[in-house]
Formats: sequence, C-alpha cells, structure tokens
Amino acid sequence: MKTQFKELLETPLKHGGFTLASKTLSIGEKAERIAKQAREKQNEEGEFAKFHCSNIEDWMGQIVEMAQEALDLTLERDTVETHAER
Repeated sequence: MKTQFKELLETPLKHGGFTLASKTLSIGEKAERIAKQAREKQNEEGEFAKFHCSNIEDWMGQIVEMAQEALDLTLERDTVETHAER
C-alpha cells in the first residue's frame, strides 16, 4: 500500500472518514502479507503449489489495488480543509 497509517493520522477527515480509511488500509495490508507468503511458498513447494500460490499472489495484489483506490477516494472525499489551506 502506498498510503501509510501515519498519513491517515495526519490527515483531517470528516466524521467517520478515519474509520473507513483505516479499515480499508488494514484490508490492503493484510492482502499484501498474504501475497508475500504465497510468493515465498512458490520457491519451496511442488509444481501444483507454485501454481496455486501464484494465483493467490495475483488475487491479493488485486485486492491491494482495490483497497488503495478506495482509500484514495475516501481521503479525497473526506479530507477536511484546514485554516492553513485556505
């Protein structure tokens, strides 16, 4: 995920925006960890396991992309303009 939790903490969001953004970030981070494990298993197991793990890695990558898109939209929609930005 290109967005980090620290960035969410530093971004003023509308009511409920932080909760949605942090849960979306969490989904993406979990998918990244699963993809990493699947990638590592491809080097250890037999041919069928390699094929299966490569599919898992691809699916998790797709989830990461969707989560990042949702997070980008949430941050764009719910970021509150501060006095310094005016």
